[in-house]
Formats: sequence, C-alpha cells, structure tokens
Amino acid sequence: MPGITARPFATAAERLAAVRLYREVFGLPGDDPAFTPKLLAALQHTGGSAVGAFDEDDRLVGFTYGFVGLDHGTPYHYSQTAAVDPAAQGRGVGRQLKRAQAEVARRAGVRTMRWAFDPLQARNAHFNLDVLGAVGRWFHRDYYGLQDHNGRTDRIVVEWDLYAHDHAPVPPLPADVPEWGRSRREGDACWLAVPADGGALRGMDPGDALALRDRVADELDALLGAGRVLRSCRRVDERTALYCAGAS
Repeated sequence: MPGITARPFATAAERLAAVRLYREVFGLPGDDPAFTPKLLAALQHTGGSAVGAFDEDDRLVGFTYGFVGLDHGTPYHYSQTAAVDPAAQGRGVGRQLKRAQAEVARRAGVRTMRWAFDPLQARNAHFNLDVLGAVGRWFHRDYYGLQDHNGRTDRIVVEWDLYAHDHAPVPPLPADVPEWGRSRREGDACWLAVPADGGALRGMDPGDALALRDRVADELDALLGAGRVLRSCRRVDERTALYCAGAS
C-alpha cells in the first residue's frame, strides 16, 4: 500500500516498539505479561515470523508474529496475533502484514497458515474469509481458557492456502435473514447471523451476551462438525452480518 512497507524486524528497537504498540492497541495494564522482544527474536531464528509495517517516517504502525505448528506431522505457520495502530487503520496495513508473513512462511517451506479469531467479530471475519480467502475449518469453545474484553474466548481457526490463487464462489446473500445466533439453510449454503458491530456484546446485558455467544457456539459446532467450512462473512445491513457455510 502507498507509504507503507512491511518487512521482518531487523533490530531490537523495532521488536521493543512492537511490544509497546501491542500494549497500546489492546489497552493492557502494566502487569500484563504480553510478550517480550526476546520472543520475537527467537521466532525469527527458528522458522517463525515477526513482521512490522512501517509508515513513510519509518514509524511502526502494525506488526504480526507467528510460529511453525504440526498437524499429524504436516507443518503449517500459525499466526498468533496482529496489531495495527488505530490511526493507521483503513490503509490496508493488515492485508500487507498478512501477505508479508505469508512470504516468510513460504520461505520456511510450509504451504498453509492458520490463525484464530472471535466469531462475533464480523469485520475481522470478513477480512479473513472474503479478503484473504482463508477458510474457517475448526471451532473451539473457550480457546484460551479465560475471558477478554469481549467475554469468553471462543475462536474459529482458519486455514489459508498460501499457493491458492482463486477463492471458492460464494452465493448471493439471502433475502430471509435469521436472528443473531440462528442459522438458515438455502440451497447448498447455510447462513449464520451475528452482530455486524463487533462491540455489540459490550452494550448488552451480560446474561444476554453469554446466551448469544452460546447460540453462535452451538451453531458453529453443528455446522463445522457436519463437515462444512466457513467461506464468507458479509454485512447484510447496519445490524447483522451473515456467515456462509458450505461444503469443504
């Protein structure tokens, strides 16, 4: 993207800037362990990734890091986190970071990447599925075994083929939209409704928010457990976004 350069970290100062940016973006208190510059350096020495995005003044505006995982002996690159300075959002920084990270992964000899995201963050889901072309294959309730600012840490894990050039076709959005946390089948596709606004849960009664998260979790368990995969998440209107689940 114009004015933005994404590349692996080259200095200890850049890695320290990444730790500081992470704390700022996610509003972490001083006693939160987060991670250290040493971890980023170790990842870069052992086949992992630590990539920064820099603006025209060489100021760090985003970063991502990851490591190599194994699935029954087959390696993949797992992207643990990505953070973008709010002032730089909307400039394609996230896409550029992911593509630079993919290049690091390809050089390490792997063919796929994986990462996890909250199913109730529809904007993030759209980026992962529709923009990048990753596929949602697995769902985990309480992936991290703790709560964050959005509640229980349920996560969808996606897989991204680093050598694919075409996305699978996605049908048009249906006219009949279900309520949040409910799904509806139309032809070969199943549509699951979630809030379009990622902050919607924080404005709800805690009991209602947990009930919505449980409904979405139940639907994802059923959809992905039946062998379907998530291929898209698109906004229907200001209130609702729809996941599209189809055959794997």
